[in-house]
Amino acid sequence: MKKLFCIVALIIVSLFITDTAFAQTSFKVVWKQGRILGLLVPPDTTIEQLKDLVYKIKQGKKDRTLSEFLPPVNLGLTDKYSNFIVLIFSDPKWATIKKYKEYLNTRQNEVSRTYLNHVVASYWCDLEGKEYGSLGYDDGILKSENYKELF
Repeated sequence: MKKLFCIVALIIVSLFITDTAFAQTSFKVVWKQGRILGLLVPPDTTIEQLKDLVYKIKQGKKDRTLSEFLPPVNLGLTDKYSNFIVLIFSDPKWATIKKYKEYLNTRQNEVSRTYLNHVVASYWCDLEGKEYGSLGYDDGILKSENYKELF
């Protein structure tokens, strides 16, 4: 009976550790432009890990713990994390401020479409505090081919 209990306990602990590791998607902030942050995740990041990251940002906003893993966005406001956008990339060639500026200067053409197709996930909190999370990105004019709304 003790052996069975120990085996079950080990299985439960290993599942917990695996689940915790899974939720800890690694990323780094690679640029900031005004109220927009660019994050880079490893190229082998799964869709589930991307979803977890977007929900982690949402939860961090709710819990007021974003400062533990994201730099402040709106320095002049009391809430440093109001009205901001996070774009998440898995390809370092596209996760640059230079590529972002090219995208801004070429809206609604093939460069813009190509850029958006390299955004693997995104999060946006508007001025009223409404949050939007997705795989891919919808800029209001164009959508990533992989776009899927999460919330």
